[in-house]
Amino acid sequence: MYGLINSALQDMVVTHFGEEKWQHIHAHSGVPNDSFLTMRHYDDAITYQLAGAASEVLGAPLDDCLEMFGQHWVEAIATRNFEALMDATGNTTISFLHNLNGLHDRISSTFLDYVPPAFDIETIDSTSGIYRVQYHSERKRLTPFVTGLLRGLAKHFDDAIEIVSIKIDDSGSGTYSIFEIKIQ
Repeated sequence: MYGLINSALQDMVVTHFGEEKWQHIHAHSGVPNDSFLTMRHYDDAITYQLAGAASEVLGAPLDDCLEMFGQHWVEAIATRNFEALMDATGNTTISFLHNLNGLHDRISSTFLDYVPPAFDIETIDSTSGIYRVQYHSERKRLTPFVTGLLRGLAKHFDDAIEIVSIKIDDSGSGTYSIFEIKIQ
């Protein structure tokens, strides 16, 4: 992953828990100080080490930390650093999700060796606001992060979201998850 992700995780901890807590997490992780250069590609293990250390130091389950991180990514990082792209991608949660693969395509030229996830959106019942979101990634164990992204997007677009069910398959070389969501 890129240093941008590691810096965003740092931003989340500092914003919600303070600089001192971040220093403790960073020290506990064993991650080198140079792991936060925005445009530099780092081994995924570094990000997982930081997330694991955050879970341990904060005394919260890893999935909860990843979900909080996903929500923070939308609410603080994406809206601050990629506002024009966010605005061009959609003006509702569902329109944004329908265009998310296109957004990833647009930024892939910016980040070398960028391997984005893919999202497929299916309308189950438009009257009731029920949709199926399929998430495919070469990375494992990030489904809670995506849950946070969905919650963050809904909040960003002033939608109420209910995640009805999640199916996760981490058995292959990556992750395949299905979310059934209801948006009002």
